[in-house]
Amino acid sequence: MRSFVACTALIAGCAAVAPAPTPAPAPAPAPAPATGSVPATRNVAVAGLMESARTDVGSGRYANAAASLERALRIEPRNPRLWHELARVRLKQGEYEQAENIAARSNSWAGGDSALRAENWRLIAEARAARGDVAGARSALERSRGR
Repeated sequence: MRSFVACTALIAGCAAVAPAPTPAPAPAPAPAPATGSVPATRNVAVAGLMESARTDVGSGRYANAAASLERALRIEPRNPRLWHELARVRLKQGEYEQAENIAARSNSWAGGDSALRAENWRLIAEARAARGDVAGARSALERSRGR
């Protein structure tokens, strides 16, 4: 029994007390994207696809731009900026009804981003005007101004 107690005391004396873990510092918040910049995303693939789409739009390759944006949306389906960019491409392709519907979807994910919501309403107004819906275009423009 005495050897058991001695052995236990020896083992207990060798045990080290681990220091309390220190909390990791909070990561610095990501800066807000500038207007017209790549959307705030931590996904490198999405950022690359967005940049590729913008390059394609600048070169008039709208089908390629739409394909890149659709791939990005499969990765981040709730990214309102991606939906907005796809709506802009559809507008340039002359697919006005689709552009309007996609811009409305962007608004559904935009939350409190009033600048993006206003951009979407202006795009909707442009699509409606192109389809000959003057009253609808006027209504959308008023909504873009917060009226």
